[in-house]
Amino acid sequence: MSAILIYEFHGLLYILAACTFLFISPRVMLSARRRKQAIAVIMAVLSTCYQIIEPIDPLVFSLHLMPISIMMASVFEGAWPGILVCAAVTFCGVFFTGTDIEANLASNLLLALLGAWFHYRMFWKSSLSRTMGYSLFFMFIHFVVFLAVYSQSDQLKLNAAEVLVLFVGTMVSSVIIVITCNKVRSQENLQEELYKAEKFHMIGELAASISHEIRNPLTTTQGFLQMMAKPGISSASIERYRLHAIEGVEQANAIITDYLNYAKPTIEEARPIHVIEEIEGLLPWISPLSVMSSIEIRIEHQQERALYIMGEPKKFQQCLLNLMKNAIEAMPTGGLLTISTRIENRQVCIQISDTGVGMSKLQLRRIGLPFFTTKEKGTGLGLMVVVSLVKVMGGEIFFTSKLGRGTVCEIKYGLYG
Repeated sequence: MSAILIYEFHGLLYILAACTFLFISPRVMLSARRRKQAIAVIMAVLSTCYQIIEPIDPLVFSLHLMPISIMMASVFEGAWPGILVCAAVTFCGVFFTGTDIEANLASNLLLALLGAWFHYRMFWKSSLSRTMGYSLFFMFIHFVVFLAVYSQSDQLKLNAAEVLVLFVGTMVSSVIIVITCNKVRSQENLQEELYKAEKFHMIGELAASISHEIRNPLTTTQGFLQMMAKPGISSASIERYRLHAIEGVEQANAIITDYLNYAKPTIEEARPIHVIEEIEGLLPWISPLSVMSSIEIRIEHQQERALYIMGEPKKFQQCLLNLMKNAIEAMPTGGLLTISTRIENRQVCIQISDTGVGMSKLQLRRIGLPFFTTKEKGTGLGLMVVVSLVKVMGGEIFFTSKLGRGTVCEIKYGLYG
């Protein structure tokens, strides 16, 4: 009788080992389909290991590990995990320990179907007590069906006391598993609600920020258009107002483009990009800004060969231009902007460094997050777009910074060719 309790305790440990997967794989991290597949595979592997390692009695395996594994998979994960685990443990029981195939098939399949029925009809709106009650009831039905079929073959070797101990041990183990899985489900639901709340909060803030940033240039444009309609305005003034109105529309369009690039970054037409040529082509755009701020630009290429990466040239230019402009804006009193390239472990490394104000460790951790910006006026969309586009082009981006000493941004792409 003590051997039965030891076997049941060992079996419970194996099942709890499978429960650890539930703790480390919340539903927000894995898709429902992958999660169900993983549960079924883990339970099957653990059942096989249990059979190989433990010299277990066939009846103890059939009335303890089998039903608890099936109940856990079907009640908490659904039909397919329950059926797959049912097939796996039944196969192990029949071919590894020689359990009765008819009794196992009848009781295990019935338990899997009952658990799946409960999962789809009642699970998501059931309390712990209700889930516990149905689970124990299903386990009782499994116990009765198995013994009823098994006793027909005159192979029943356990006496009444041993059957009672086995039944009580199985029920206690079931209670522990249900409480554990329900605790995991409660934590997952809480995490999912927090995730949704943060997501909606971010969308609300982003929408408010975008509407504010768009409204400013559009209001300016509206003002210039109204001024153009006034009588007695000279043609020179009308032309000046027209140009200012166009600038306002272009500014609003740029904000919308940044938002779309962040919300859904895509690469429309990937082709080889000559990195050095693209960098040299951006110099005429940033040189006027650097001259206005008394900033020296230094270009350093640590190799003579051409460097190619795969991506969309316009998106690549947008990333570099945003980073260079940020570096220049971080040096309001002048400084040095260094742009360098090198090859490292079959990767093209592009480094953009400045000698500006730098960032604190807290600011560095928040870089690239929505609405984070070190500027007095800004949405933080520019850097968010850079991070999104670099990732969608298969690259990596890193930042290092020290207050008062400047910031270094490094982008790495796979070398093409």
